[in-house]
Amino acid sequence: MSGAVTIRRCASAEEAAIVCALLNDAGIPASLENWHHAMIDWGALQALGGVGVLVPSGQVDAARRAIIEYAESADDRLSAKFPTLEDYPLKPKRLRYYILLSYYTGLAALPLIVIPALIIGVLKALADARIYGFDWSLIPLHFDWRNWLVLALAQIATAAYFLVPLSVFVFLARRFLNQRARQKQSA
Repeated sequence: MSGAVTIRRCASAEEAAIVCALLNDAGIPASLENWHHAMIDWGALQALGGVGVLVPSGQVDAARRAIIEYAESADDRLSAKFPTLEDYPLKPKRLRYYILLSYYTGLAALPLIVIPALIIGVLKALADARIYGFDWSLIPLHFDWRNWLVLALAQIATAAYFLVPLSVFVFLARRFLNQRARQKQSA
């Protein structure tokens, strides 16, 4: 297809295939860019900028109109197909957000670090209590600054390890949202 222009970049191959099928049904010849990468090495797809939908340069305006008209008529088509469907905003499921946040910041690993340290400290205190007799003043001796430093460094390392993928995901999401906003402004 000579003189092809990328009209839209999609984050997934499925979305790009739907847009391509929509344009082909509208009589505009469209093809997919990076489709083989999406099928073979989907991990590298986001680094390539997603899957692009290509149309001939002379039919860019018609393709944009077809996509916009199809998107704007989605509510009418949906209400015609499902007349009893109610339209109300869903409440966000915050528990999922907090679980992911605790996982990616390393807070989920904190009990795995602190509980064994507390068990070891209690066992040491009990061993000393058998020898010297129990005294509350013996317990702080087993939790000196070096033990807490090791715990803190382990927690920081865990948080840093999980924050790197989170920051990459946030960066990619912002990048695609900015691209989408620029496409909407240019349309």
